[in-house]
Amino acid sequence: MTYRLSPAQVRRQWLFSTLFLAGGGYILYLGSRTPLTARTSIGMALALLLVVGGIAQVGAVFTSVSFDEREIWWTGPFGLRKRFAWADVTNVAVVKKSDRANSGDIVRVTHRLRGDLTLPVLFGLPGAWRDPAFEAKAAHLVATWRAATATPEPVA
Repeated sequence: MTYRLSPAQVRRQWLFSTLFLAGGGYILYLGSRTPLTARTSIGMALALLLVVGGIAQVGAVFTSVSFDEREIWWTGPFGLRKRFAWADVTNVAVVKKSDRANSGDIVRVTHRLRGDLTLPVLFGLPGAWRDPAFEAKAAHLVATWRAATATPEPVA
């Protein structure tokens, strides 16, 4: 099973990446046409962060989470991949991202050695960008983990 961002979330990523890249590029262009001062260097540094953020937003569009009965793996931006056997995962849970009331939900995987990891695609944003199938996707992932790590019943 492979999960990607919902269509609404993909539109959100493209919208923000366009805004970040355009804004950062425009500020870099303006900064290159003025004398270098402390103010322009700070502006250029912030513009560079906007450009990097825009590139990361584009990379998130191509991110996916996959799993089967033996393991889970996810491909992050730019093809970076993490892969774990279910036997090495001690917990899979849906938790709130923060203590705020309008905070989104995330799926947290606890690895035996690497600790808590947040899955990049399975998250429930508040409001209009929420994936309508988030709960079903998260429940399927948790059920797959439980089935993979369940100890078989002894045969009498």
